[in-house]
Amino acid sequence: MSNPQTNIDTSTNTSCDEATAQLLAMQKRYDNDLGRAKPSRLRVLSIEGSDPIGGAGTMADMKAFTAQGVFGYAAMTSILAQNTQGVTDIVNVEPSFLLAQLKAVSDDADIDAMKIGMLGTPELVDTVRLWLVALLDDYRTRGKAKPTVVLDPVMYAKSGDSLLTPEAERALATLVPMADIITPNAMELAALEMMDDDTASDHDAVSAATDKNNVGSTLNGGSSASEQRQEPRHANPQAPRTYSEMETLAKSVATHFGVAVYAKGGALALSGNSECTDILVVPTPGGTAADTAAKPTGAATCKTTPSPSGPSTESDNDSPADAANLASAAQDSCTSKSTSLPRNARMARTASAAYNLPTPDISVAVTRLEGEAVPTKNVHGTGDTLSSTLAALRPQCGDWVETAKRAKAWMTGAIAAADGLHVGRGHGPVDFTWQHSPTGLSFTEDYWRRSTEIRKRIATMPFLERMLDGTLPLEDFSFYLHQDDIYLTDYTSLLALASSRAADPHERAFFADAASYGLEEGLTFHRQWYREHGFGVERAPMSETTAAYLGHEHRFTDTGSYSALVAVVMPCYWVYSVVGQEMARQVRERRLDLDHHPYGLWIRMYADPGFASRTLEELRICDRLAADATMADYRRMMDAALGSTEHEYRFFNQALTRHA
Repeated sequence: MSNPQTNIDTSTNTSCDEATAQLLAMQKRYDNDLGRAKPSRLRVLSIEGSDPIGGAGTMADMKAFTAQGVFGYAAMTSILAQNTQGVTDIVNVEPSFLLAQLKAVSDDADIDAMKIGMLGTPELVDTVRLWLVALLDDYRTRGKAKPTVVLDPVMYAKSGDSLLTPEAERALATLVPMADIITPNAMELAALEMMDDDTASDHDAVSAATDKNNVGSTLNGGSSASEQRQEPRHANPQAPRTYSEMETLAKSVATHFGVAVYAKGGALALSGNSECTDILVVPTPGGTAADTAAKPTGAATCKTTPSPSGPSTESDNDSPADAANLASAAQDSCTSKSTSLPRNARMARTASAAYNLPTPDISVAVTRLEGEAVPTKNVHGTGDTLSSTLAALRPQCGDWVETAKRAKAWMTGAIAAADGLHVGRGHGPVDFTWQHSPTGLSFTEDYWRRSTEIRKRIATMPFLERMLDGTLPLEDFSFYLHQDDIYLTDYTSLLALASSRAADPHERAFFADAASYGLEEGLTFHRQWYREHGFGVERAPMSETTAAYLGHEHRFTDTGSYSALVAVVMPCYWVYSVVGQEMARQVRERRLDLDHHPYGLWIRMYADPGFASRTLEELRICDRLAADATMADYRRMMDAALGSTEHEYRFFNQALTRHA
């Protein structure tokens, strides 16, 4: 509970605090998806080479997808003769056959995300890029959600050996700006950072050749973009030797290409470091670089005087087709209020110079993903597995920071369990089966969808409507508060129990603080209201409705399951937060005076930003626990949460029905 004395600014132009804004944005996103047929699992595509030993490539991707609760598609780019000791032979598929595989998937099925891995020739790169341009254009035209694109820029092996020709490297560079995130190892990061302005200029020209009007002819035998390229200058990159050097390179690559970068620190860990730190760099439009978790930002800023705000330009990841489109993209990037960075920052900057337009000012947010190095030689396929895990997790998470942290934690567990597999005599694979996710949907999104009808009943119930307009009899509200006294005393004991069961120190502290704060502030508010309105503070008898709600919570608590306990107490946060947010909105619209409103203190309590922050943290914990749960545990969590939501409706309603 938050301080009931907190005031709500009832002006119509008041901006929400960050926690409230995040909670409202999440609810809006979930509401927008309610009208769409939602699959039980997300659908993720792997574009990769094969690995007969099963630890890398397509085989690794399929296992990683399953482990994260998503359904996997696959289009193979090459067939390898490979095991834990190395590669002995490789056959790249024909570009026309790769295209046939890609179209077989995209012509028939929806794609929520994709991982692009090994592309051994410039022609294969061109094929994927042109197919992707056409796919994204088709999705945008039909109003479909853009799939997340994760690119593993396979250029150098862990040993440092080059896997691509200079021409193939240049071809791969044209694909980088179309990705949402790239996952280079240390050598690949250095190689991408070395790409000079000549490479970038050629990159722009090649990308311009991906005009959607030319996609069909190019893929069907016309002149490919790779045939137009000149051999680039090529030098051996110098891999970073420290995490600070790696961070500097990652920042440079992120701003150079306008793409998020997950820089893998495994090479530094294998060289003897006791820690294994990865670096996440996420471009943000405007502002200054910050070594913090990525946060939503406001309007893009430019290096010249900002232009008047224009229409939102939510990126679709496709490259503009020609110079005019490049100029338009550059102008939009400086006038948009969108929180998305325009795809292909280098192209936008080139067009800005050519057309004398403001240049986008791109900054980055940096997150260090720290961890201890796992003492094992069995790291075969870890790069493939990380990138496919990111692709599987991103649609389930709120941002790249949350996605990266979950992927890092899962990868650490998979590597730690690798030694027990005993696969091969060389560098063995990780254990994909060490932990499975029950679903590819977040628990909170799944709950929001399933609880729609109950929440509609709560939103329109007379008790709350009369409370807002001030016509609810004081006796009815007093009855409700007396039952809430009884409920709150027991509820806070469950929060304290959750603290004792939590293994994570942060969650332990969160629930301990919630138990203490909720009891003190909640009961203090109740007694203040009783005194101000002439009611006694003596405890009333427990109603059957209150007893039924507490009985429901204890049935799930008594199972001993921490996840079920967290889920059963969740609706008391979220339902009250939703009600408080909606009442605050109507207070602003009606310009109500809460200082003289009989229930103004109650409205302020549950519309308070502090309560929104606690609700958001409770939801994050639910999602984390559900992601690690078995299917049986997940169902138990959902049953607990939905049951509590129904009891919340009855708990409100009992004040009006107790005499019926």
